[in-house]
Order: sequence, then C-alpha cells, then structure tokens
Amino acid sequence: MRLTTLRIAILILVLTGVDPYGHVMAAPDRITAHQAGPHGMRYYLALPTGWKPGGSWPVIVAIPDAAREFEATLRRFVAARGDRPYILVAPEVLTCGGARSRTAEHYTYTPAEWKALRPEDDFRFDDEGLVAVLAEVHKAWGGVPKAVLTGWEAGGHLVWAEALRSPQRWRAVAPVTTNYQARYLDPSAFSTAPERSTLPIQVFRCGAPSAEVAAAMPGLEAQIERAIADARSHGFAPRPVRVVAGADHGPLPEAVLAWCDSLPDP
Repeated sequence: MRLTTLRIAILILVLTGVDPYGHVMAAPDRITAHQAGPHGMRYYLALPTGWKPGGSWPVIVAIPDAAREFEATLRRFVAARGDRPYILVAPEVLTCGGARSRTAEHYTYTPAEWKALRPEDDFRFDDEGLVAVLAEVHKAWGGVPKAVLTGWEAGGHLVWAEALRSPQRWRAVAPVTTNYQARYLDPSAFSTAPERSTLPIQVFRCGAPSAEVAAAMPGLEAQIERAIADARSHGFAPRPVRVVAGADHGPLPEAVLAWCDSLPDP
C-alpha cells in the first residue's frame, strides 16, 4: 500500500518523536519550549487534548505582565482551557514590562542572543518574532494563521501596539486590565487597514482587585480609557469594557477563553 504524505508524517511522529519540521513532538496538555527558526524568538506551547496532525486548530497568544512569568501564565490558560481545542502560546517577548525590557533573568535567551539585539530593536524583535512564531505554529502543529492575542497589565503595551498597528494579523484581541502609554504608536504607526473596523477587541477588567492593586486601579482605568479612545479615533471599534465580577488582578484566562468561544470560527 502506498503511504500518503500525511501518513508518513504521522509515522515519523510516532517512531521518532520529532515532527517533519524538526520539532520535538509536543504532547497535548504538556507545555514545551521552542524557538522560532532563524528569527530566534523563544516560546512556550501547549497543544489541546485531542490534537492530532493534519487538523486545523485555533490559537491563543498570551502575554504576561512585567513579572514576565511566561510559562506560569501559560499554565493558567492550560488549567482554564479544559477540553477546548485551542493551541496556547506564550512567546518570550521583550516589551511586556516597564522601562526596563532587558531583564535577562526572566528569559532563556543566551548572552550571544542578547548581544545581537540593539536596544532600539526591542519592539521590532517582538513584532517580527510574533510573525515567525505564528508561522511556525501553523506549519508544525496546524494552528490557524490568525491567532487571538491577549495580555494583561504591562503586557498591554505590546497587545495594544499589535492591535492598533497590525489589525489584519489577528483574529481578535483581548486586553486585560492593561497599561497603555501609546508605546510604539507614533501617529503614523496606527493602521489604516480596512480590518481595523471589524477586528473584535474586548477589554476585560478585574472586578475584585486586592487592596494593593485597588489603590492603583484609577491609574489603570485611565490608561484603559485612553487606549479605547485612541483606538476609536483611528477607526477601530473596541467593545465596552467587561468587568469580571469577583476576579482579582491577573490574566483572567477563564473570562478570555469564554469570550473566545463566542467568536466566529476562524
């Protein structure tokens, strides 16, 4: 009997544990670490229960706060995912913090990789890296080309920049109790693509922050309002803020995943 290309790929997976693109096979519900080919962005990935080669799977990219706990953030999404079919990805982005983006202790990049990056290249590294990661997830694991992007607190700097610069790249965007200071968004950077008016943007906010966070909430709310105003003034249509009752400050994976369930099929 003649083996089809797909059957050969499955045989490779079973016998070697390595997929046709050279990745160590990622088991469903287990977080594995990868690096996006020649670009070099590192990322964590968790395949859903029931994943198999040859399928097409929706993708969610999760950006953490300034603590840069990439794998731990992804674990929270894995725990909330259940049997949903989402491929979950947490890329090691540089621009999810405050003024200090070069905090090497939070990353797995080598000294040589840090040395190759110029300070002004942090957003460019993240922007191009996200493209490379999503392309690799599509080729290696069947992720749909357009992912849902979410991120919380200081991760909002990157989430809003990606949404407002490249709406055509994303299936939907879910900023969660985010910071926003229009970083990487000079007036010429805002997209004029037609997709900007139809990109689903749902802002979430924690409804029961701890006392320490509650003191900072007026500032966060002001930044959220500014982000929404900037988006609307440039032709985007973010939805009204959704307050998650009883939720403390965090990435709110349960609320984000439930919203993703309501989106049209990719």
